[in-house]
Amino acid sequence: MEGSTARDAALLSEHLNESLRRLPGPAYYQVLKWIHRVLGPANYLEIGVHKGISLEQAAKTTPTIGIDPAPSIEHPLSPAVTVYEMTSDDFFAQHDVHELLGGPVELAFIDGLHLFEQVLRDFVNLESRSSADTVVILHDCLPLDEVTAARERTTDFYSGDVWKATLALRQHRPDLDMVIVPTAPTGLCLVRNLDPASRFEEELPGVESELLDRNFDYYLAHQEEMPPEIPNDIEAVRDWLTARQS
Repeated sequence: MEGSTARDAALLSEHLNESLRRLPGPAYYQVLKWIHRVLGPANYLEIGVHKGISLEQAAKTTPTIGIDPAPSIEHPLSPAVTVYEMTSDDFFAQHDVHELLGGPVELAFIDGLHLFEQVLRDFVNLESRSSADTVVILHDCLPLDEVTAARERTTDFYSGDVWKATLALRQHRPDLDMVIVPTAPTGLCLVRNLDPASRFEEELPGVESELLDRNFDYYLAHQEEMPPEIPNDIEAVRDWLTARQS
């Protein structure tokens, strides 16, 4: 058991170091903080809170919803944060987001179940509760390698096949404005110009069937089809976020 734990720790360190080599600059928690500071959203919704570190990037007075069936929060959160211990599908089926947040979602972060079809369902649920100014952030859009991008998790470092959701939105929703920030460990995709009246949900079964069997080799051969990248620095992120307001 001790040998297995040591090997797991060594592999995690190897994956993290490789991600930092490929994606230099501030890590994604810092980029999340930039986004919150630039936008100053009236509310925030996060799917997949884990230890609560990403929730802490929001301003302490921002009304915030966290959704996770099994959170492992290590520190007290701001009184403005409410965590719902349930799946995102159950949350959206059972709760009125407009009522809880006092209006449509202004900023959201999807970092829950690392399977592309779930990410797409989370996106359409958020979009139907969005406004013209909503920004949605997708985590894990830049996979590291075949093992950590597999649909079945076998490593601590893990992105799953979320890249397929990013690709699907890029291909099937040309009306969306999307960019990728190449921030460690696995990138952030920023999405705006959402349409609350979109009927994209009706296309999901076909999209899921189309992408299910595409593997990491497909990703490597089609990276040019992913959203464009912007520099991983606060000026570039601010420029992209504020351009929507002009």
